[in-house]
Amino acid sequence: MDAPYIAVARTDAIPPGTFVKVLIENRPYIVANTDGHYYAVEDNCSHEDYPLSFGCLDGDRIKCSLHGSRFSLDTGEPLDEPAEDPIATYRLRVENGQIWIDPSSPANRAAPRE
Repeated sequence: MDAPYIAVARTDAIPPGTFVKVLIENRPYIVANTDGHYYAVEDNCSHEDYPLSFGCLDGDRIKCSLHGSRFSLDTGEPLDEPAEDPIATYRLRVENGQIWIDPSSPANRAAPRE
């Protein structure tokens, strides 16, 4: 695997409808499996700086347990108030049962709205 991808988990460790929290250089990420499709997002709600890993999956969305905002795992866009800013999404590859994340920069170039 080409740098900057980093191996983070085996596919069999993340059954469909679940996610795991992984740390890369002490920074938390979420790797989610929705019906065999894998996503990598930052583990931080853009609304209140709260770990999304305390929340749950809702199809291809992740829900923050603090105020109920849901975010698209694909685009990072908020789907419910009170969140207005997207969360960062990251490029991910699956090869031979191994999940790899590119943590070098967000795939969606998420930035707070002004």
